[in-house]
Amino acid sequence: MSNQKRKCRHYTSEYIKYGVIPSVNNEQLPMCLICEKTFTNEAMKPSRMIDHLKVKHPEKANKDVAYFRDLKEKFGKRCIIGKLFKSYGNEVEKGLVPSHKISKLIAKCGKSHTIGEETLIIPAVKETISTMMPTQNEFSVF
Repeated sequence: MSNQKRKCRHYTSEYIKYGVIPSVNNEQLPMCLICEKTFTNEAMKPSRMIDHLKVKHPEKANKDVAYFRDLKEKFGKRCIIGKLFKSYGNEVEKGLVPSHKISKLIAKCGKSHTIGEETLIIPAVKETISTMMPTQNEFSVF
């Protein structure tokens, strides 16, 4: 085995002139804006990125940096599935908070899960409502 350490290259902002931006999954690796291919450590050499641009995208090889910056901006604004479901995910997470608080109340009580309304159920529902609707602090029902 060789005792030489391989040079670990990282993405730099200069790579935009080759049509390359940080990868969505790993920001240390570059990704081609046009074909969305992520480069390995070996392919991060500027000469290899130039070769990729000239061989795979010859019509874009002579474009200036401003073109690739505009392309990067459009890439950032595109609609992806994660953005579509982000608001739904926040609501689901908001619903999990009272569930954890109720579980904590059950654990503190130390009794069976069929405990009566006065000692556990009403405090648990109050906790749930106060978490889900933080603007309404007092309820006349309880």
